[in-house]
Amino acid sequence: MIEYFIGCSLAIVLILFLKYPAPTLSTHLQEWKNKGNFIKFKNNYIFYIDEEGTGSCGSLVCLHGFPSSSYDWIKILPKLREQFSRVIMLDFLGFGFSDKPQSYTYTIGEQADIVENLLMTLHIAGAHVLSHDYGDTVALELLARYNMQQSRISIKSLTLLNGGIFPDTHHPRPAQKLLLMPVLGYLASHLYTYHLFCRGFGAIFGKNKPSTEDFMDFWATLRYNDGDKATVRVINFLRERQAFRDRWVGALRQTAVNVLMLYGPADPVNPQEFAQHFVATVPQHKLVTLATDIGHYPQWEAPLVVEDQITNFINSIS
Repeated sequence: MIEYFIGCSLAIVLILFLKYPAPTLSTHLQEWKNKGNFIKFKNNYIFYIDEEGTGSCGSLVCLHGFPSSSYDWIKILPKLREQFSRVIMLDFLGFGFSDKPQSYTYTIGEQADIVENLLMTLHIAGAHVLSHDYGDTVALELLARYNMQQSRISIKSLTLLNGGIFPDTHHPRPAQKLLLMPVLGYLASHLYTYHLFCRGFGAIFGKNKPSTEDFMDFWATLRYNDGDKATVRVINFLRERQAFRDRWVGALRQTAVNVLMLYGPADPVNPQEFAQHFVATVPQHKLVTLATDIGHYPQWEAPLVVEDQITNFINSIS
């Protein structure tokens, strides 16, 4: 009887480790995927969407956060198209519908290379940048290059949404800390389940939590191409934020580019001490603190507010 119980337990663990099939894409996600194209970067394919707009403010490139994808921008895309003549959204390597190599060293520098390569391929020499979370760090690498005249693209403006741009005020989630641990991180990336995901991911939102359908879409983009298993490699960006603190925070301090930070204060990843640190560190840049019930994903939780703030910012510098 004991042997039977042990055998069943091991079988269950094995099934969980090998993972059940990835969820089917919802109609909305499939439509999003159908809108896009792929570009090859080195040996991997990068998913992107190139949307024509009706605005007069030039091109905008949107850089998403961890652990999600370009789909994060869907709620504010219509308004962005009204303001800009072109809106470019991509899934970083290891995210969304892009390739997700498992035995790979993911770096912020390479993600910045991918952005530059994509814009050059699309014949875009300069663009406004809108970024969130992980994308904020990629944006700061692009900004550092631009400041030092080492960039292949011109940055017209930078709008940042909640992101751990200051290691001193950034509080990684328990799941992220676990992924950083040798062996345990690998196991966690293989045993991560939908219910654990909803619990952890939902906690970083403020009052307006994702719906059940939203959670399924976020989970589906993570699981696509075994992306959940790649998180143990992608999470290297937390180490890089520490290693390149001077370069990336320095880029914000030194730049002449107009910068706006839109900050949702109900964010356990970047709690309210972040706002004070931002003002003290880069007082020359604009910080807008949103309503107290808006958390880590402002563009998803309060899209109308985010739209208005972006519109006002771009109009003020045009």
